Amino acid sequence: MKKIFVIPFGACLSVTPHWYIRHGARDRDTAFPVPVNFATKLQNAGKDVNFLLAWNRPHSGYYALNELFQWIAGITK
Repeated sequence: MKKIFVIPFGACLSVTPHWYIRHGARDRDTAFPVPVNFATKLQNAGKDVNFLLAWNRPHSGYYALNELFQWIAGITK
């Protein structure tokens, strides 16, 4: 079995300061704690996190792209 070497969070890396994360509440592939823990870790590291559990959306759900584009426009001004 091949080892996977994980880079520690924040170790000599430049991590984007802004994160837009959506997770479908009806996603059967990934449990809620995965994106919740990821968003929490980013927030605790001082990152700007826009996180939402999208109600009644599956893994491949439509996540309101107009909101995403508005968010991008807001952080790039």
